[in-house]
Amino acid sequence: MPEQKSRAGDVAVKPKGARALFGAAMAIVGALAAINPANALLVALGEAVPRLAEALPPVITACGAILAAMSEPPEVGRRE
Repeated sequence: MPEQKSRAGDVAVKPKGARALFGAAMAIVGALAAINPANALLVALGEAVPRLAEALPPVITACGAILAAMSEPPEVGRRE
């Protein structure tokens, strides 16, 4: 994957392996659920996931608004 440079010329570092770690964590949770579906942690997780799913769109919207507010405005040409 090519390196991307920021406006300041610094090389932007992307975290490597984040998707693999997330997949491994999901596999572990799935294995635990298969072994012991009555586990208190898994029951609590099963109850929390629908609530988290309902809260996700406002959280994403808020993060996008904060990012937009803190970013530099785009450079656009003037029409004359």
